[in-house]
Amino acid sequence: MKNKKGLIFLLLLAGVSCTTNKKEDPYRSLSSKSDRSEEEAEESYWKNRGKGWSKFGYDGYSGKKNKLKFVGAVASKKNRDFSFEASARRQQLLDENLFDTGVSPHAKVDCSQAMKRVHRTAYGECYFYNNEDHLTDRDKKLANQLRIGAVNERFGRNIGADKTNEASKQDLMKPSPLEVSQKLLARKNGKQVDAPVINVLATAWLQAMNHDWFTHGKNSKKKSYNLSSHKSHPHFKDGMTVPATIEESEKEASLENHGYDKTFRNKVTHWWDASQIYGSDPETIRKVRSVWRDGKNTGRLIPSGKIAVDEANRKLRYDSEGLPVTGFHDNWWVGLELIHTLFHLEHNRIVDNVLKPLIGKEICVEKGRRTSKEDCDEELFEKARMINSALIAKIHTAEWTPALLDNEMLHIGMRSNWYGMREVTGLSIPALRAKVDGGVKHLISGLVGKKTLDLYSVPFTLTEEFVAVYRMHPLVPDFVTVRDAKTNKEAGKVSTKEMIFRSAKSTMDKHGSATWLNSFGTSFPGAMTLHNYPTWMSNFVAERNTGKKHGDSVRMDMGAIDVFRDRERGIPKYNDFRRAIHLPAIKSFEELTPNEEDQKVLSEVYDGDIENVDLIVGTLAEADRYPGYAFGNTPFYIFALMASRRLMADPFFSDYFTKDYYTKDGIDHVQKTTMSDVIIRHFPEFKNRFYQKRKTFGHKEVVKNAFRPWLPVYTGVKEAIKDMDNL
Repeated sequence: MKNKKGLIFLLLLAGVSCTTNKKEDPYRSLSSKSDRSEEEAEESYWKNRGKGWSKFGYDGYSGKKNKLKFVGAVASKKNRDFSFEASARRQQLLDENLFDTGVSPHAKVDCSQAMKRVHRTAYGECYFYNNEDHLTDRDKKLANQLRIGAVNERFGRNIGADKTNEASKQDLMKPSPLEVSQKLLARKNGKQVDAPVINVLATAWLQAMNHDWFTHGKNSKKKSYNLSSHKSHPHFKDGMTVPATIEESEKEASLENHGYDKTFRNKVTHWWDASQIYGSDPETIRKVRSVWRDGKNTGRLIPSGKIAVDEANRKLRYDSEGLPVTGFHDNWWVGLELIHTLFHLEHNRIVDNVLKPLIGKEICVEKGRRTSKEDCDEELFEKARMINSALIAKIHTAEWTPALLDNEMLHIGMRSNWYGMREVTGLSIPALRAKVDGGVKHLISGLVGKKTLDLYSVPFTLTEEFVAVYRMHPLVPDFVTVRDAKTNKEAGKVSTKEMIFRSAKSTMDKHGSATWLNSFGTSFPGAMTLHNYPTWMSNFVAERNTGKKHGDSVRMDMGAIDVFRDRERGIPKYNDFRRAIHLPAIKSFEELTPNEEDQKVLSEVYDGDIENVDLIVGTLAEADRYPGYAFGNTPFYIFALMASRRLMADPFFSDYFTKDYYTKDGIDHVQKTTMSDVIIRHFPEFKNRFYQKRKTFGHKEVVKNAFRPWLPVYTGVKEAIKDMDNL
């Protein structure tokens, strides 16, 4: 074997033992259940959990530039044990916690035409058309399910039907969602607990990604629930009306549901395809690609496959009803506008700088001849979307996630998810994939590139459990400190309540996109803890969009809604959820959290029974979290499962992720571009927020992750972590 020595080195480096003694080697195949007893697994889990925050670390991932430092990090027994404990549990979840809720029969669309040129289709269907050869032997039976991951397909599950059905039959009103929200979720006296190692741009990024990932669509107009009032809540003295999540039509519900009493449908594509930028249907995609004048759609497509954005003023186009011209604009606010604007601009930059130079060479050419202008424009759009969406997925994997999970091995692990270990080994990854399997393959080879496609015998979907653990409203601050783009001077604070729905456009226009981007980059979000939901979210009117004809407006308490939606959709209680994903149950309120006051309130709300605790409350309260993590281990393991799943189940991150489809320059653009590159490219005045001038020559990069607070605020991050160490 050409790379045999390199493979042996890498396996030894990763700490994979060759012994067959189970007690000596509990990680043998990186599958917790098959190689460890429950007692061994629980003992290993608590041993490797860790406490407190790790040392300031993101700037520390330097495997590519500093191989000795990388070897030292991976060779550390503490890091190695942590890495393999986490990897073992992820592998077990991949093997045992992916459940099929049914895929609709393929109809209407002609996949032979839709995929005549391989691209991200409008509805996200036909991805496995003529793709059987790329599937593993166990997955080939899924090749004919051409609506896998498509618009209006059901959410899958990470928990079996028995536990889910049991949870859906429990009392939806006990304890009162309004009581839970007021006593455990609302900020005390309006005081925010900061997360001072990340910025509000990280909050905006999260919501922008959620819009690409999942929405249950409009709520039911026929069915609603009344959440009774509670004496602890100062608002909603007559209770709170909550429209039900819209139910499946009779025709949809007749589809085989594999034993689940309740199933719900995703109104956008399940794929990581930047549908929040482009849309999940042909009409929206055409709207985003159209020329707009004075708020009106001219009906003409923008030349060269570009998309609508006001490049001169660096902001989105708006229609005559005050709606932003983008793929998805529900629950709109200034944070979303900033992220959408950046990647609308980036799409057009990809067209101009990456793709246009290739016209007549690698693209827009067939049988040696240039294709028509119309066909060429279509190909430019399709390839720019593929490149842009892959860039977004890479940034989320290798930058956003490590910013929130500040752990040395997590940084290495997330980069390995995307790049594999080739950053430091230079080994032929396809060759390695042919020699190893399971978790070792994922650790070494990564989840992106040729021969990584793996569905684990279950059609790909996002899951209701993934939706549940992404309820992260504490990250939304009550205020953002306005910091002028030119002078960097503070100019007061603006409530985030003034940035939402129909107020977003006027608030954005008041200071401009550059000042708002700078302000988000230098302000702190809230921490993922109890008592930290934005104060205004206890009583506000939610709108489905920002237009004059907005519908489904309802006055609500966001915390109560989050608690209720999990119950309505059959999400098990906190401890049952942990058991279902193979984590040890928490035995008492004292074990859940060291905060004595919280222990008392939790016991009061949940009648002294730890088994009654709702998932969202348990995840915010839990002391069970790895070193440096912004949130606990319960959501982390669903993230570890589903973030990996979203890469390894998508052909566009597997055998399609090559120069043949993306172009070589397109692949290079994805692999080499960071979030700070995107920001500086379109807002060059912010270069000095990331770089400082050297005394001799050139510039030194200081802020290496755009989701950390930018300069000058960044200089206080190390001190903030020291303060956390002392808590």
